[in-house]
Amino acid sequence: MKKLLYLSVALSGLFMASCASDKKDDPNAPEPTTDPRDKFVAYWNVNENSATAGTNTHTVNIIKSTTNSSEVLINNFSGLSVSARATINNSILTIPYQQIGSIGFTKGSGTLTNATNISMSYTTTISTSRDSCTATYTKQ
Repeated sequence: MKKLLYLSVALSGLFMASCASDKKDDPNAPEPTTDPRDKFVAYWNVNENSATAGTNTHTVNIIKSTTNSSEVLINNFSGLSVSARATINNSILTIPYQQIGSIGFTKGSGTLTNATNISMSYTTTISTSRDSCTATYTKQ
C-alpha cells in the first residue's frame, strides 16, 4: 500500500511539472516576426538572356539592406560586379530606377515563383546602349 501511495505522489509531481507554463504561453512574450526578405537572402545561380549580349550565366548574392528594412541588395547584379537595390513586397522584388556603380542605370522587377526560383526582367542602360534582360535565379 505504501508503494502505491509513493507512486501516486511521484506521478502527481510529474503531472504538475508537465503543466508548468513556458515562454510560448506567456501573453506578454513578444510575437515572433518574419522578415519577408529572408526568402530572398541567398546565393543564386543566374541564367540571363540579354537582347544584345545573348545568354550569360553568373552568380549573385542577395543580402538584406542594413539601412532599409524593406530592401535587399543584389550583389554582382547582371554579372557586372556592382550592386542593385530592390524592395520586397511579399513575393515581388522591385528594382527602382537607379545608378549601378559608375557603369550605368537599371530598373526592373521579379517574382519569387517558388522557394528556389525567381523570375526577373530588367533593363540596363550603359552609356547610350539600352539592354532588355530576362533572368531566372535558382537558389544554390
